[in-house]
Amino acid sequence: MKSLGFMKMTKLNRDETRPAGIKLLFAAVLSVTALVLGGCSNGGERDADDGIPINAITLPTDVVLNLACEDVGVHPETCVLDDPENPFATTTIIEFNPNFPGLDNKFELFNSIPAGPSGAKARFYLWATALARRPSGENQFYTALALHELFDANSNVLDEDELIREQAKKAYRSLLDNFFGSVTVFECCPAASPDGEPVAFAIPLNELTADNLYRTDATGLRRLVPGDPINVLELLLEWGYSYQPASPPNFDDGVIVAGEF
Repeated sequence: MKSLGFMKMTKLNRDETRPAGIKLLFAAVLSVTALVLGGCSNGGERDADDGIPINAITLPTDVVLNLACEDVGVHPETCVLDDPENPFATTTIIEFNPNFPGLDNKFELFNSIPAGPSGAKARFYLWATALARRPSGENQFYTALALHELFDANSNVLDEDELIREQAKKAYRSLLDNFFGSVTVFECCPAASPDGEPVAFAIPLNELTADNLYRTDATGLRRLVPGDPINVLELLLEWGYSYQPASPPNFDDGVIVAGEF
C-alpha cells in the first residue's frame, strides 16, 4: 500500500535530504486564495466585511526548526500561534463543515506546499497551526508526520536530530493519548464507483501512527525508534498500548489496543 502520509490529499467528506544547519537561499511563495472568515451569517452568504483574501504566503524552505516552546505541535499547546517564524499564524485554515460544504481550504493549502524536504517545515507550521486552532486527531497526526519528515531531513548516518526525534515521538503519542479513535478520510478509485465519483474511505489514525513508528516503508523516512522494530513495541507498551503489526502485502491489518494488558 502506498504510504498514505505522502498521497495527494483531497477534501474531507466528514468530520534529497539535507544535513542540519544548511538552509536554502530562497523562499517559496505559496499561491493560494485563503479566505479569512470573520463569521458566517445570512444563510452562509458573505458580507463585504466578512474577510480578507490572502493571495500569497512566503514559506520557509530550510529544514531547521526552532521549537517555539517545549511542547509545540503537541496538543494542547498553542504556542505555535505566537511563533514569529510561523507563516500561517495569520492565515485562516478552514476545516470541513457539513453546514458550509466547499468552504474548507486546509487540504488545498497542504497540496500547495512543495513536496519533499523543502516543504516539510511549512507542513509542520500548517498542521500545528490547524491543531492549535481546532484540536483533532487528523491535525495532530499530520503535525507528527511533518516533524518526522524534519527529523529525517536533519539526520544522516553520523548524526541524528535528537531534539526533533523526541518532538515527533511526543506528537505521535499525543495522537494516541488524546485522539485514539480519530480517522482521516481519503478519496480515490473513481473507476470502482457506479457513478464514476471518487470513493471516500476512513483510515484509523491510531493504526497509521503505530505503522509509521514500526515500519520504515510506511513513510519512506528513517524510523524514530532506532534498532530492531521490536523496540517500537516496547515503546508503545511504555505509553500504555499494545500493537500487533500489520502484515504484507497491504499492511492494512495492524491492531493497536489501549490499556488492556
